[in-house]
Amino acid sequence: MGRLAELTRTAVILAAGMGVRLRSVVGERPKGLLEVRGEMLLGRSLQLLRGCGIERVFVATGFQDTLLAEVLRQVPDAPELRFVHNAQFAKSGSMHSLYLLQGHIQEEFLLLESDLLYEQLALETLLTKGSPDTVLISGFTQSWDEVWIHGETASPLGESIASGRIRWISKQPNPEFTIQGELVGITWLALKTFHAMCAHHEYNLTFPCSNHYEETLSALCEEREIAYLRVADLLWTEIDNANHYERAVQTVHPRIVNADQRKS
Repeated sequence: MGRLAELTRTAVILAAGMGVRLRSVVGERPKGLLEVRGEMLLGRSLQLLRGCGIERVFVATGFQDTLLAEVLRQVPDAPELRFVHNAQFAKSGSMHSLYLLQGHIQEEFLLLESDLLYEQLALETLLTKGSPDTVLISGFTQSWDEVWIHGETASPLGESIASGRIRWISKQPNPEFTIQGELVGITWLALKTFHAMCAHHEYNLTFPCSNHYEETLSALCEEREIAYLRVADLLWTEIDNANHYERAVQTVHPRIVNADQRKS
């Protein structure tokens, strides 16, 4: 972990969402508190972040914010936690939660979604092979809820790892550009790009506001050098509905456990 400790020490987790499509599994609890085979999504994520040198994590809260904070404060070996509440969570998307962090963030940071199950390799590869303004992507998972990363032809950085410039981010394929992989939900953002995202959001802000951070980032890709870092065989899944949960339990989590055991 030598080089990781020299890099960014801050992370942001977007955890304000209501998780309506996952209610049959998680009930009236934030998605990030979901357990997969006894392992809580955000608990695992916080511990992995700490292991990569992250010292402080800003958690953007909304739905069930008090419960979320209470549970996360009990996670052992977690970084320092700071909570910022989005009171408009019911009528705004993830970009508004990120926007509300403007007065708190003073340096580059890792941006993560709260409903992710991923292997340690995700963070390690992004922090050692990437740089600020890099979006982590994977090969095709066939999860049926993909956010596609369109971009320029990749340059290989090693076995199953490649990088290139992003041109478009969307759930709908854009025929003007080549799909390079799937958005994982972990991004390394430069402070200037964060400020540009916030300015773009503020200029277009009305309520209700369903804009998400990836849409804002996509809008900036024409004028800014935003890179993707593709790990073709990355083990991960978002858990946004019951089908995702079953896939996580039956396939993804067991494979991650095996990968963790091989590394230890």
